[in-house]
Amino acid sequence: MKKLTRILALALLMVTVLSLVACSSYSAILKNFTDAGYEEVEIDEDSTAKTLTANLENGDLSCTVHLLKVKGTFLSHYAMILEFSSDKELTKAISEDDNVMSLISAFQESQIVRDNCLLIPLSITEASSMIKLFNEGK
Repeated sequence: MKKLTRILALALLMVTVLSLVACSSYSAILKNFTDAGYEEVEIDEDSTAKTLTANLENGDLSCTVHLLKVKGTFLSHYAMILEFSSDKELTKAISEDDNVMSLISAFQESQIVRDNCLLIPLSITEASSMIKLFNEGK
């Protein structure tokens, strides 16, 4: 009986560890961007990002929108990162939401998807460097 209890405890521990490993990769992505001189900025209530979030929520998808900007510049080098609750939610958004599809149509999906996060480079001139930062350590 003691062996069975130990085996069940070990199995429960493994499931817990695996579920923690499957968490969002946003913290690693944020570190890559902040190390490169970006900072997270607040999103205005009347912004496109808030509208996108509201549209996704109307379609039963939820995500957190993060907006990153190069520190100390007036240039509009912004990166928008959509963090979905799961990989499955992200896949559904890419395949079913017209707004998301139009935002990412210029990029290869493999370059702008990382686990449950989606990169939308809002600066054409900096898109390649943003993609590189986004995928660093993948």
